[in-house]
Amino acid sequence: MGDAEISERNPRRQPPRKKLAASTAASPAIVDDLLDRLERHRDHHFRRLPSRRIKHERAALAFINEAGFCSAFTAGLGVPCLREAIEGRREPPLPEHIQHDPAIMMTWRLKDSLPAQRKVYYGKVIGGRPGFIALDLLPAFLRLRIAPANYLAHYRKGTLSHCAKLVMDQLTRRGPTETMALKLSSGYSEPKRRAEFDRAMKELQEKFLALKVEERYDPFTYVWDTVAHQWGDAMREARSLSPLAAAEILLRRYFTLAAYGSDRAIARILGLDLSLAERAAQRLERTGLIRRDLLITGLRDAASALIKHLD
Repeated sequence: MGDAEISERNPRRQPPRKKLAASTAASPAIVDDLLDRLERHRDHHFRRLPSRRIKHERAALAFINEAGFCSAFTAGLGVPCLREAIEGRREPPLPEHIQHDPAIMMTWRLKDSLPAQRKVYYGKVIGGRPGFIALDLLPAFLRLRIAPANYLAHYRKGTLSHCAKLVMDQLTRRGPTETMALKLSSGYSEPKRRAEFDRAMKELQEKFLALKVEERYDPFTYVWDTVAHQWGDAMREARSLSPLAAAEILLRRYFTLAAYGSDRAIARILGLDLSLAERAAQRLERTGLIRRDLLITGLRDAASALIKHLD
């Protein structure tokens, strides 16, 4: 199960620091006794509690829609994780025999069934790991990730690999296509070229150019298509958003669920330009949702946090 990946989370905790009365422009405020409250907020909204764990598909869909986006298998990224929510506890370890783990198997089924019903978007789109996106947030992701020109223009600029370009050529001409047909048509069917082909498919998913639309099990294979073919309506809606408005939509949902995070970490996990993430966070601070530039005891970097937890 290649999708089931695990992250090694190391917050690099700092020694306790004295709390300052107020922040200044040159020196961020240091806040003690906050991290536990923020993690309890995540426990509730990430469903990392036995009383709130997910037990069936309907609850899983509600969780994804509430979260807006979540990883599928990988806990510890700072965003909700479906497998973690099914377990109902923080960062459950990956078992030795994953095929016998109920949470992994349920997640595995859901990453097939929910996208097949077009109820969610699924791909390697959250921190480069497999994840789900709720349909109401899909236009914001598309506005920020999809290149404004067509894929050929970006290939000419050097921002799209040659293998990815050949795959897009095939998908654009033929529509949904099995993996082996893509390997053969692109010239990457030899075993020694598998790693390069896999990198290209990951690249296309992260850029929201192509996505997996079906898994066939007899024999096992994936079927791929372009995002333009599959989600044309969402792409048209994305064009009505400015990049800053799209970034603000994503960060607002992020802080509502995750409660805290640094601009750099949020930009990395959501695939945003750092300067754009900073500007969106500044706008959220002006609306009173978050406070920025806090040095929270237990975290290495300055972070923003929901203002309601600072009282």
